Amino acid sequence: MPRFRYRTSALTGPWRDSAQEAMRDAAKAKQAVLDEAEPSGLRWIVPGSIEGAGGEPVRASLKS
Repeated sequence: MPRFRYRTSALTGPWRDSAQEAMRDAAKAKQAVLDEAEPSGLRWIVPGSIEGAGGEPVRASLKS
């Protein structure tokens, strides 16, 4: 099963079962803000990304 987490220069989140869960973790940690105006539904406060278990950045969206 694929695993995902957020990563910024300051923090790295726990592994989650979905990219959406990792995005919510980033918002809870105040590294990003949920923002419906953004295509992904997330605006990073600090430079960050959602990454997969292999370390590669993942293009994710909270929007359906």
